[in-house]
Amino acid sequence: MECRAILLGLVVCALAITTCEGGGAQPFAAKASLLRFWRRTLPTARLPPFLLDKASPLDATSVALFSGYMKNHTLSDHIASFCTAADLLCTRKTVDEQKVVSSPSDFESYTTDKDFKKYNADDNAFKNYSDNSNVVKDDFKGYGPKSSGIQNFQNYAPDSNVVDEGFANYATDSSSAIQEFTSYSDHANVIKNDFATYGKDANGILPQFTSYANNSNIITNDFKAYDQGGNSPLKQFKSYADNGNLARNDFQNYAAGANGAFEQFTSYAAGANVPQNVFKAYGKDGNDASLFFTNYGKNDNSASNEFAGYNEGSNAASGADFASYAKNSTFKTYANTGPTFSDYTNTTSTGGEAGKFFRENLLVQGKTLPMPDIKDYMPKRSFLPGSLAKNLPFSTQTLPELMKTFHIPENSTMSSIMERTLRDCERPAVKDEIKKCVRSVEGMAEFAVSVLGSKVEILTTESTAGSRSQVSVGAVTGKDGGKITRSVSCHQSLFPFLVYYCHAVPKVKVYQAELLSMEEKKKINNGVAICHLDTTQWSTNHAAFMALGHEPGKIEVCHWIFENDLIWVPISA
Repeated sequence: MECRAILLGLVVCALAITTCEGGGAQPFAAKASLLRFWRRTLPTARLPPFLLDKASPLDATSVALFSGYMKNHTLSDHIASFCTAADLLCTRKTVDEQKVVSSPSDFESYTTDKDFKKYNADDNAFKNYSDNSNVVKDDFKGYGPKSSGIQNFQNYAPDSNVVDEGFANYATDSSSAIQEFTSYSDHANVIKNDFATYGKDANGILPQFTSYANNSNIITNDFKAYDQGGNSPLKQFKSYADNGNLARNDFQNYAAGANGAFEQFTSYAAGANVPQNVFKAYGKDGNDASLFFTNYGKNDNSASNEFAGYNEGSNAASGADFASYAKNSTFKTYANTGPTFSDYTNTTSTGGEAGKFFRENLLVQGKTLPMPDIKDYMPKRSFLPGSLAKNLPFSTQTLPELMKTFHIPENSTMSSIMERTLRDCERPAVKDEIKKCVRSVEGMAEFAVSVLGSKVEILTTESTAGSRSQVSVGAVTGKDGGKITRSVSCHQSLFPFLVYYCHAVPKVKVYQAELLSMEEKKKINNGVAICHLDTTQWSTNHAAFMALGHEPGKIEVCHWIFENDLIWVPISA
């Protein structure tokens, strides 16, 4: 009886503590430990809902289980269950027989990652494939050898997070009537689309990439040696990657030695952010009747368009037409016969998307300014619990161990991404900067408190409303009375689990500003902006100076806090 009373008392106490600190959550429920930590560490600060959503979903029992695996060095044996339970972005396991597809199937609204190597059925419909899903890799390498018929990827992987789409050697040596990629990967997060040697030595009548990857975030589109030696009367890239964010479009050796009647890049990358478009040796030694780049890159933000060796040694019957072609391009050893450059503008880069950087004098009520795309395009992942994050290796030296744990192959796309993130985290701080990469909400809070103290406020832009449009500035509030203040800014980095790069830099001002619609002057968003007053340590080639002019140290530079990024500021006593 006495034992029962003691046990009942402990349960009541536990529930009481949780109700006060965790809003009624059970003491062993997911995030309950985080909520208790937050109340102890930051008793007056509000935990932003989006940050709580990104916290680990693991409950206390699961944390104890996976912590045991880590201590015993057996987490690798349970990595699939760990990735699922912890909501991480992991590579798939080695393909087993259940994932190999070799016979005709119905793939409408299909969601599971599969191996389609050697799958060669005609009239293949992948409509609405992988909608709103997290697909680590769909493997179509070698898909459709010597195949014919319709291969339809309409609305393939919209609104999804895809690490690697493997279409390398797709349709090699095939005769396919239609290969259609309509609205492929719209609004998606794709680390790599691999079309290397796609259609090599093939006779494809109509490869079409219509509205491909619109509004998407893609690190690499790889079309190296695409259609090499092939015979394709019509290749169309209509409205390819409109308004997207693409790190690199690589068309090296595209259509080399090919016989193509019509190459059309209509409104390619209109309004997009593409740091590099590479067309090295494109069409070399080929026979292309017509090459059209109509409105190519119109209004785009491209740091480099490289056409070195483009069309070299080819026989272009109708020449190449660059009507309304974009800016900042290089045409080294371009074929000297036939090209037309209608309305071509060879100017310097504009320094990126309009409105990405601006001056402090625009943060005044009544001013009008362009709002950049502030949407978070990163793949969905969660933080690790603080206790697990501390026990998992996280450095370039321990990267091989981490890759082995997560079953990530060497020289893979994911391994390169992980290495880049780790190197950024290990980069020495610039003068007067304090920096740290954090892997848990607890780690972020501890770092912010170490810099600013426990009396802080966490700010983030309210929504993405107004992105890519003109907005009017409403009421503006300067934090710390609009004076120079201290702050800690945190920005996402790409990794299997959620990582934020947090840093404090000197001499900044932080503002909250109402953003109003241009027509009705109604509030549509509440933006948070930071102005860097000391830019002496910035590179001369920084996009901010290319957009605004001037040199490092000569002007202040302001920018908005994007969706799911945040800034910590001290509260005045």
